[in-house]
Amino acid sequence: MLIGAGGMLAAGNDPAMDPLLSKAVYDQHCAACHGSNGDGNGPAAVWLYPKPRDFSAGQFKIKSTPGQALPTDEDLLRSISRGLPGSSMPGFAYLTESDLRDLVQYVKHLTAYTDNSGRQINRFEEAAASGVRVQSVVVPPEPAATVQVLAQGREVYQRMQCNLCHGESGAGDGPQVPTLRDYAGLPAPPRDFNTGLFRGGHTGADLYQRIHNGLPGTPMIPYGSEVMTSEERWALVHYVRSLRRTDVAVSDLLMPEDGRIRVQRVARLITDPMDRAWEQFDPVRVPLNPLWPEPQQVYAVAVTAVTDGRKLALLLHWRDELPQHTAIRVQDFQDAAAVQFSMTGEYGFIGMGDAQHPVNLWHWKAGAQAELAGRGEPAMEDAYPSLRVDGWIPASFNTAADAGNVTALPHKSPIEDANARGFGSFRPQPPAQQNVLGNGVWHDGNWNVVFIRDLKSKDKDDVKFTETQPVPIAFAIWNGEQGDRNGRKMVSNWFQLQFDPAKSRATKR
Repeated sequence: MLIGAGGMLAAGNDPAMDPLLSKAVYDQHCAACHGSNGDGNGPAAVWLYPKPRDFSAGQFKIKSTPGQALPTDEDLLRSISRGLPGSSMPGFAYLTESDLRDLVQYVKHLTAYTDNSGRQINRFEEAAASGVRVQSVVVPPEPAATVQVLAQGREVYQRMQCNLCHGESGAGDGPQVPTLRDYAGLPAPPRDFNTGLFRGGHTGADLYQRIHNGLPGTPMIPYGSEVMTSEERWALVHYVRSLRRTDVAVSDLLMPEDGRIRVQRVARLITDPMDRAWEQFDPVRVPLNPLWPEPQQVYAVAVTAVTDGRKLALLLHWRDELPQHTAIRVQDFQDAAAVQFSMTGEYGFIGMGDAQHPVNLWHWKAGAQAELAGRGEPAMEDAYPSLRVDGWIPASFNTAADAGNVTALPHKSPIEDANARGFGSFRPQPPAQQNVLGNGVWHDGNWNVVFIRDLKSKDKDDVKFTETQPVPIAFAIWNGEQGDRNGRKMVSNWFQLQFDPAKSRATKR
């Protein structure tokens, strides 16, 4: 394990490390959200809620230390490596341990504030100079969740008035919700224990620390030894866990240990998303993080990859209760999915790459799928029965298509082949280079979408696949029913697409 469970390090900087040396790593992976100076106002912040952490405020919510104490180095390392499930903060476990520890030091460097004399003072250096040794709260052994413990937990839940914020059933709908604000004055909705992901971790020890230490900068106050015994705290932990819906996935448990999605060899390529031949392979369950609060969050997408030596086929499978194929009205949005590949073989910024790390994107849309399936979009008159059209407008009048807009041209595939070098740079490839095929089928509350492309492509803007070199890959899902579009979506971290050198497996049908 990269992250230790102790976290007993002092709060001061490691004198052997120069935080400025890690600025390049921070700028590449963190500045787009947290800002170049750590104030939480990076160019991506407008798309994100909750907003990125403002390091300059010195408020860290997820930590093992009590009250307003600064986090340990291991606390910061854990948050950076694992991310915060259920939020837009991804995990960066794919970075080297050296880069991760450098980022810890740079984040600490960004906590500097200006005192009354105009001096810049680093909070961690200030704490270290004062001689204060910050240590993690010791979590006692977890007791069994007996009926008596759960009953005690319910009594503590009511006595501490947790229901005022989290609701009687733990749904996060208590009467004080409209009044809750964070330190910046922004709405701070309480955790929904029924379905919401616990951003600091799902283990009993994680929840114990959240209750004991509180969440600085939020309305969640600490419940330390002066107000609650360790026995009561554990009872409350078990009661909170009992409020959880059993069908809610725990994203902490979905991440493959090595971060790899292996491309397995088959004698014959599987192209139909409903082909039972896919069942002989174990999919990789890829956790997804919402960039905006989602009432019906897609917690993960299952990914299976196969090749016949000439083509690659990727199957994406995810839960979606109600399919959205059309977006004819301004208030309607369609379901979609995208696969993102690094063009350089390096981990660029997860949000559509950056200038030094361009990405190749395969973007599937349910509306294009419906069009190619022969259903087409409903007529405008169906959506607006009172619609009247001037008779002089030709039926074929389409300014976007006439101007050569690739998106407006007739679709040959429901999947668009595109490229990007950061925010606002999404660019579809010319029609002659649209070489990604596929198909999507919604069945029994699930989308099943296959992406297909030749392993070898001569197009300079296409990702290149080899048997020896893994390719960084990431995923995004849009749920049209809840208004997902553009930057409002659910995204994964970077993974690695690794071709399996083993012999071809016979394809069972």
